[in-house]
Amino acid sequence: MATNLPQLPQSIAHHPQPTLSDPSDPRVLHNYAPWVNVVLGLCVFVLRYGSPRGTFAVHWNLFLTGFVIMFAALATTIAHDENVSRNPWSMINVAAGVWLLVSVETIPSVPLVSVAQTTLGALIIVVALISLVLEFSRARAKRRNAGSSPQVSG
Repeated sequence: MATNLPQLPQSIAHHPQPTLSDPSDPRVLHNYAPWVNVVLGLCVFVLRYGSPRGTFAVHWNLFLTGFVIMFAALATTIAHDENVSRNPWSMINVAAGVWLLVSVETIPSVPLVSVAQTTLGALIIVVALISLVLEFSRARAKRRNAGSSPQVSG
């Protein structure tokens, strides 16, 4: 006993599968790392209020570095076009995190602020590197999918 199964319409049968660079695909890993760096930059900015009043250089260092980190992280989210060669903002956050680690020695402060500055600097570097890895992997997937798009025959 043969059963006649209905044929799928041509538009459904040849519908391409969503790719991992397709933002509508729920499997896409969204890059929330810049938002974490916005919060960490705000922590650096607020940390200046935890430093003693006599350390003018520490105040300005934390103020400017926190501002740069927040600005670069927000710019990463705004300029998120999956084109890493034109999106240097995460690298700016890596550099700012390295500066926080270096400035602990070059602009000394009280031990509590130095420990917080070192911790925040390390976290900012790690989060910015995660953001870069996600950007590179998404750009690579986009290039790979563009080169191997299936041909629809009709």
